[in-house]
Amino acid sequence: MKIGPNVSLTDSTADADQPGYPAWAQPANNINTCGELIVGDGSIIGAHAVINRAVKIGKFSIIEPNSVVVDHIPSFCRVSGNPAVVTQVFVPELLEWVKVNSDTERESALARRIEHPLLSIVIPTYNRVQHLSNNLQSIYKQVSDEDLVEVVVSDNASTDHTLEVGRVYANLYSSFHYSHNEQNIGGDLNIDYVSTLAKGSFIKLQGDDDYWLNGALIDFIGILLEHLDCALIHTMPFLPDNRVYTLEGGDLFLAHTSNNAMQISMNTMKRSVWDQIEDKSKYAYTSINQIYWFYEILMIDPKFCMINHNFHLNAGIAPEGYNIGEVCIKHFLDALHHYEGRTLKRETIHEEKKKRFYNVILPLYGTIVRNKFPSDVSNLERYYTDYYANEDYYEDGLLKLREISVLQS
Repeated sequence: MKIGPNVSLTDSTADADQPGYPAWAQPANNINTCGELIVGDGSIIGAHAVINRAVKIGKFSIIEPNSVVVDHIPSFCRVSGNPAVVTQVFVPELLEWVKVNSDTERESALARRIEHPLLSIVIPTYNRVQHLSNNLQSIYKQVSDEDLVEVVVSDNASTDHTLEVGRVYANLYSSFHYSHNEQNIGGDLNIDYVSTLAKGSFIKLQGDDDYWLNGALIDFIGILLEHLDCALIHTMPFLPDNRVYTLEGGDLFLAHTSNNAMQISMNTMKRSVWDQIEDKSKYAYTSINQIYWFYEILMIDPKFCMINHNFHLNAGIAPEGYNIGEVCIKHFLDALHHYEGRTLKRETIHEEKKKRFYNVILPLYGTIVRNKFPSDVSNLERYYTDYYANEDYYEDGLLKLREISVLQS
């Protein structure tokens, strides 16, 4: 929230023994407290504005300088005047502020947001009821039933109590949408399916075990509003210097994201661009279908945003459900070569290949072995040989893999 100079905020009204003076300047016995003044996160209150009663100012609303607010203001609205009235409403469908001249126009603009919110947080899940519950709590304690944010969950035929949690949240929040698959369709197809259910202008992919930190979702929405022209938004929790910047093209996206692009919770897509991908499930067998999405998106619209900030608390679940060598070596490098000469240069892929082995594969393998995680690391040496045999560092890499393998026994 930003507050300009000489702003008056009070939850009280007063009988006008001294007309023209705010409530705090009236005699104490004339002051009437009739509720609570609530100012939403991300709001901006301009200089010399006055809010002199118990009203609710919605999230990310803008009160113009010198305005006098005497009534509730919906989220993502701009108001001005004395008394202040809504003059503009942010409409995500258009990604712009729309001028309104009457109550009818205002209500029409607000209604459009319900059918087409700004942000869809999509969560594929399977048999992780406690993680899902924690995740949903971390979202709704920040945005409540906000009409510019929806949450969509696709339950991949869970056999635990996920269905009950889905029904509870569906009854509590109109912005929550729950779908239960009759049979397990696999992880990639479930990510694809839950994304197709999204109605927002931006699709935020969300792992069910990645909880939002306090205040982080509000911060993310604020940054999103300033980068509506970006086709992809990627968060970098390992560089928490809070830097936000934009770049263009697949080469720079790969250089800056590397393996992190595999983590779905770090990525948000502009839906209008994602919709243009012809076959979204073409690479659903790879366990990293979203990697293909990202580079397809960058071929259509190359601009993306990088946010060096940690928004999530990860539950720390060990890699499971896939073979490490097959996915992290074979499928990932196959995906990069698929875009060679299209949105990726051969040199960029070659640099990533080496960086990937020393900075991703070796540390990941070591972590799995030392912690005795039940992850599938079978045939890792074979996948390494298939893809790295011609590299000048192949023998060094093979030796390091075998040094870790010895720890298994």
